[in-house]
Amino acid sequence: MSEKVVSEKVNSVDRLVNVIERIGSSKSPVPASDIIFESGIPKPTCHRLLQLLEETNYIQQDERGHFYPSSQMLSIALDVKWTNQHKLQRQAILHGLSRKLEETCGLALANDDPMPHMVYYDRIQTNWPLQIVIPVGFPTPLWASASGKLYLSTLTPAQLRKVLSKIELTQCAKNTITDLQTLKKELSLIKRRGYSLDDEEFIDGMVAIALPLYDQQGHFMAAAFCHCPKSRKSVSDLENYLPILRSAQQSLETVYQDMKDQFN
Repeated sequence: MSEKVVSEKVNSVDRLVNVIERIGSSKSPVPASDIIFESGIPKPTCHRLLQLLEETNYIQQDERGHFYPSSQMLSIALDVKWTNQHKLQRQAILHGLSRKLEETCGLALANDDPMPHMVYYDRIQTNWPLQIVIPVGFPTPLWASASGKLYLSTLTPAQLRKVLSKIELTQCAKNTITDLQTLKKELSLIKRRGYSLDDEEFIDGMVAIALPLYDQQGHFMAAAFCHCPKSRKSVSDLENYLPILRSAQQSLETVYQDMKDQFN
């Protein structure tokens, strides 16, 4: 490989990293004009890089067309940074939550590869003989899971239209919402009350509840969830645990913010 080709590839990687760093480190969504001005990257090249990052779900746009980190970038940040001390802290909180609720608890992240879905990032399994085991890394449907509906409720109208255009509202369980307007009403309710429920929508016989984790800029980072067999607890039973769930939610957000401050 010639030195010229190697140099061009290095230059392309540097530019891509430059764009990612500027968007990832900003405290608010960044307009393309600021990225072009601050990085010195040629305008056509910068727009191509932004398009590539948006198509691969590393960044997304707000209503003004400004860019901020999307699920892929946040997922990588969590994988890289939520380790060692912070991983122990996170798992200690999840262990405590699981003990108090006596059910499986964990975190779920949004993922767009190959189709939009939620993925279990971390999980503390209950000790009950009867339990529903969903492995870490397992993809779950956005429209039929507590964490998925929660994530959808945080999107702007334009972002929601884009995500919903990529998925089909298929029946997963007996109570799955398959009507678009009904789903949108459900998402509005979730946004107002700050948590999401799954009443046998993903798996027959399973109920779940999920609360959002946000960074300091108000960007959705992950969903903290609890699920269990409906024969043991109803959705109303899970709602009774909201004070405990919200305490864990705040603790997890604090761990993330402490981690972010340490690495900045």
